[in-house]
Amino acid sequence: MFFRRKKNTQQEWAIGLDFGANQLRGVLIHRQAVALRYKTVDKPSPTANACTAFGYCLEAFDVRPFVSVVGKADSIAEAAATVAQLFDGWNTPGRCAFVVINPSGALINQTELPRMPLPEARAALRFTQRNLGNCYFDLAEQEVVDAKNAKMQLLVGAATREEVLWYRDVMLAAKVRPIAIELATLTAVNGLLLTESELCQNETVLLVDIRAKTTAMNFLQKSRLLFTYVMNSGSSQITKHLALKLNLDLDTAEQLRKSAPVEEFMQPAIAPLAHELRATIDFFEGQHECRVGRVFACGDLAGSPKNLEILSREAGIHIEAWNFLQRLDTTQTRGGDANQLTAVAPDLGAAVGAALARL
Repeated sequence: MFFRRKKNTQQEWAIGLDFGANQLRGVLIHRQAVALRYKTVDKPSPTANACTAFGYCLEAFDVRPFVSVVGKADSIAEAAATVAQLFDGWNTPGRCAFVVINPSGALINQTELPRMPLPEARAALRFTQRNLGNCYFDLAEQEVVDAKNAKMQLLVGAATREEVLWYRDVMLAAKVRPIAIELATLTAVNGLLLTESELCQNETVLLVDIRAKTTAMNFLQKSRLLFTYVMNSGSSQITKHLALKLNLDLDTAEQLRKSAPVEEFMQPAIAPLAHELRATIDFFEGQHECRVGRVFACGDLAGSPKNLEILSREAGIHIEAWNFLQRLDTTQTRGGDANQLTAVAPDLGAAVGAALARL
C-alpha cells in the first residue's frame, strides 16, 4: 500500500491518480535523459540544471471536479466516467495508475515487534491489533536509528475494506488497472523524500498536508518518518467559516479563500488549525528532544501566500509551500499553461509522490 520506492525494475512512466474529497487530480511523469535533451540548445531551459540532476518530466496534469460517495454502488458509474475522461485525454501507452486515496477510516501508526520476516509480522499485527480486522493494511520496516534496539520498527497504514474496494471498482469500471492503492498522507511524504532527499536527511522536517476534510502533520528526520498526526479538520471547515461569517454560498466562499483571502476573515478561520499545529510541534519536539528546522505545506491552503503567511504567524513558525516543480521538467507539460500549473501544483503533491516512487 505504501513505501515501495525500491524496485528491481524501474518504469519509464507512471501515472499518479489522487481521489480527493471533491477533486480528481492526476499526473503523468516519465523518466528522461534531460541532459541529452538540452545538449544542442544554446540557451538552456531555466529548469534544465535541476532536471538534469533529477531526470523526470511532468508530461501532463489534470484537476477536475469529482465527488467521492464511498459505499454507494450507483455512484461508481459516474465516478468511473470522470476517470475514463482523464485517460482518454492523455492517450497513454497503457491504462494503469497508482491510486491515492484519503479515506475517513484511514489509520497510520508506528509500532515495533521482535525481529521476524515481514509476512509473519503482518500476521502478528492482524492478531494483536483488532482494529485491523476489517481493513486492508500494509507495513514497511524503517531503518533502526538506535543500534541497541533489536526490535523491528514498523510503519503501518490501513483503510477499511469497503473504502478500498469502492475505489478499486471505480477504476475497473473505467477500464483502468489500479497497480496499487495507497494512502495520500504517505505518498505525499514519499514525494517530499524523493524531491528533497538531502534536506530530509540533514534536518528535521515537517510536511503539513492540508486536504478538504483532514490535515496530516508528518515529521521526518534522517529521511525517516518519525511521527504522523492526522486531525479531522481541513480546508472545508475554513470555507464553511467564511461562508457563515460573510453570508456566502460555499462555492463563492471557496473562491474567496483560494484567490482573494481577506486577513480580517481568514485569521479566525485559520487560527484553530494553527493552534493545533503549534501544539503538535511542541509535543513532537518535547518527545524527540529536537527542533523542527523546516516546515513545508501542500494541499488546499498552500497555493495562497497570504494564507500561508497567516498560518505561519498564528503557529509561530515559518511555513513554506512545497515546490516540487523545481525538480521536474515542465517545459512541455500538457494540461494547462505555466500559470495554471503553478495554481494547482499544491494539490498535486500526493499524486506526484505516488508516480515518482515508481520511476
